[in-house]
Amino acid sequence: METIRTSRRGGVLALAERGFEQWRRSREGRERIPERLWRMAIDVAAVCGVSATARRLRLNATMLKQRMQVAADDQPREDGPGFVELPFLGATPVAECILEAEDAAGTKLRIHLKAGATAQAVSLGRMLWRDTA
Repeated sequence: METIRTSRRGGVLALAERGFEQWRRSREGRERIPERLWRMAIDVAAVCGVSATARRLRLNATMLKQRMQVAADDQPREDGPGFVELPFLGATPVAECILEAEDAAGTKLRIHLKAGATAQAVSLGRMLWRDTA
């Protein structure tokens, strides 16, 4: 398993290295590193580490680390839901009612009611069936 990780790391690092080398050969003067290459370096550093990436791509490790932190701060976090409602264990169970209806054409209606709305479900059901009969 470790050999797969190592070869994958080496592959993405080699790909980034080729991109940087190509840019270095074609740049004019002291042109700044394009953002697409910085993004590539950030992605590689996330897999291979900052030091190894900076050394291989001939980048300033401190600058790469700063750019990684900025990129991490800019991305929305999807760690999970921001709010999770937990039921109160001392509460009594909530009454529920599921009303399902289907007409001759196969059209289906499903209504899920909770708490005090269960009494209204009966009248709603009667009203729906009266109109279709």
